[in-house]
Amino acid sequence: MKAIIDLGTNTFHLLIAEVKNGMINEYFKLQVPVKIGKGGINKGLITSDAFIRGLTALAEFRKYLDQFGITQVHAFATSAIRDAVNGTEFINEAKKLHQIDIAAINGDAEASFIFEGVIHSFKVPDENILVMDIGGGSVEFIIGCNNNILWKNSFDLGAARLIEKFQPLDPITEKEIVEIRNYFNDKLKPLKDALKKYPTKILVGSAGSFETLVDIVLKDLEVIPNTLSKNAFEIRHEDFDVFYELMMTSKIEQRSKLKGMIDFRIEMIVVAALLMKFVVQEFEIKKIIASNYSMKEGVLFSED
Repeated sequence: MKAIIDLGTNTFHLLIAEVKNGMINEYFKLQVPVKIGKGGINKGLITSDAFIRGLTALAEFRKYLDQFGITQVHAFATSAIRDAVNGTEFINEAKKLHQIDIAAINGDAEASFIFEGVIHSFKVPDENILVMDIGGGSVEFIIGCNNNILWKNSFDLGAARLIEKFQPLDPITEKEIVEIRNYFNDKLKPLKDALKKYPTKILVGSAGSFETLVDIVLKDLEVIPNTLSKNAFEIRHEDFDVFYELMMTSKIEQRSKLKGMIDFRIEMIVVAALLMKFVVQEFEIKKIIASNYSMKEGVLFSED
């Protein structure tokens, strides 16, 4: 039994589990909406408030690590912490106060772990797939086939970065949608080139916003998606389009009342949905799959 800690830009995750016979036995799971990138993500800074929120979350994690008697802890910091001028200071404080050793990993390593998690969540088709993980600070894209990575890249297009950069109105306006889509079009040119070399029409979304997509389809649209495994679901295009329109036209107050909406995604789901739609439309995606597995599960399988 070991612990994986994923220190994301929006959320800190703790997973206590073990791999047995190629399957994850999960003993405890906790996610805390730290929003460590809030107010400083585009300045390369962890603000003092975010710094405190992060350490407070780790104090809570420490309690569970002790409760379960965990000695093997793999903690990874991603975009917001690795890019912050005081990221090393945060890592040092985590070690000093809570005895948690944190490794700041680059986007390449993050993408590899994400892919490893996704391919263990369902029987992956015997053809190219495009994996997409929308974080708060970065978005990872991986093209793979037969459990092998063909291409990967990490882009600074995370939901927290986009919100701080564009500060969209509530609800988002058509003008803002066009502006943000144009930004995606410019920044994602390397992905376009990669998909020309390794074409695919299958998108696999990794956890996060894609879990919210599944939850809203199930609980609010009252549609049962095609179950590929207990950790992966195929979403019909017509259901995705209803979800997208709902995100683009609703206000925060309306989204807060959705049964499938987690509180800390109410604001960021709009730009996340916009990025999903851009990818689906721009690359003529035919099949949309949402996987519950992401980096932390990938780390668990990699370390097994």
